[in-house]
Amino acid sequence: MRCPSCGVVYTLDPPSEDEMDRYDKVNLKLKLGDSPSGLIGRLYYRVRTRMLRKKARIVESQAYRTGGSLLNYGAKTGFFSYKMEKRGWKVTSVEKYHEERLFSLEMFHHRMIDVPEMDALHAGTFDVITMWHVFEHCHNPNQLLDRFYELLRPGGILVMACPNICSTDAMYYGPYWAAYDVPRHLWHFNPGSLSALAYKHGFTLMHHEKMPFDSFYISILSEKHLRHRMPFIRGMYHGFRSWRISLTKRGRSSSLVYVFRKRQETE
Repeated sequence: MRCPSCGVVYTLDPPSEDEMDRYDKVNLKLKLGDSPSGLIGRLYYRVRTRMLRKKARIVESQAYRTGGSLLNYGAKTGFFSYKMEKRGWKVTSVEKYHEERLFSLEMFHHRMIDVPEMDALHAGTFDVITMWHVFEHCHNPNQLLDRFYELLRPGGILVMACPNICSTDAMYYGPYWAAYDVPRHLWHFNPGSLSALAYKHGFTLMHHEKMPFDSFYISILSEKHLRHRMPFIRGMYHGFRSWRISLTKRGRSSSLVYVFRKRQETE
């Protein structure tokens, strides 16, 4: 459904937050770093290594610093948190699932906190807050944005990546577009609707850029949803088409990284 006032698309009558656990844990084995199985699994692991470097560069270039205090919300298994720690950042990671927090502790010796523990964090603590394909899962986006505004220092930035429902691959695959990911994805944004939502909570969009590999991954999964023969080959073809269009039309990218700056109350 689409909200007539703000333009945000949302999943109607989703499972409750407790019921959502059984959907979120479907891909837990892949996220926990087990040996990749199948072509898509191997592709996922190869791309992740490259994207960790890209994410780090985005954060540091947009924050105008190579160190500071960073909150990684929805940190999953901690690969990005560990990457930023190695680059000299002081990282606080928030993750709701015990299995992923345990993996991070055993793999990286990085302790994460559970979501309720965020209440103990002090206002004005962080230079940067990141969410990588997490915001679309959140049951309470308005409250979360308000909390992030409190936690950021003056001039701090909020960096988030989300699928783009105006992308070339979204329009091509329609209801079979894998990034709708119903019912796990509760919200479905385009650049305009996400920017407008963030602005209401004190954030101004400063920058956005495409995530270059998502069109391939999502197109392959979409072909599998359609049960087409040779889903990898067909997905690579349509993913390349989407990626090529995004070179000149950024707003048609499969996923986008948004960088928002915390506005001062006088602005």
